[in-house]
Amino acid sequence: MKNIFLLCLALAMGACAHTPRLTTDQQFEAYRMQLRAERDTGKITVVEEQQKLRDHFWQVYGKDPNSTGHFAFSVSLMRSVQAGSFPLEDADALIAAKEADIFATKIASRQRDCTYDCPWH
Repeated sequence: MKNIFLLCLALAMGACAHTPRLTTDQQFEAYRMQLRAERDTGKITVVEEQQKLRDHFWQVYGKDPNSTGHFAFSVSLMRSVQAGSFPLEDADALIAAKEADIFATKIASRQRDCTYDCPWH
């Protein structure tokens, strides 16, 4: 009986080890998609989406000058969208382009600061 229990435990642990874990970046992207779905269904406004995204970004990655400026811009831009003075599609495109720059900077910083324990080494 003890051997069967140990075998089941070993199999369960082995199954857990093979479960893919999302990286921090993937988790952040999933949160972004969740907020976008809430925005698209009218549960939150475009401004609330950017504010929640900002707060989560700072919680996960920390606050830095690039992200502070980006989120100030994105919230302000979405206020213009909400007021009807700027098209949503254009705002989304501008924000996405700036976010791509921010993430490229973060990735480059990680690679520069990385030593022997990096997953890609």
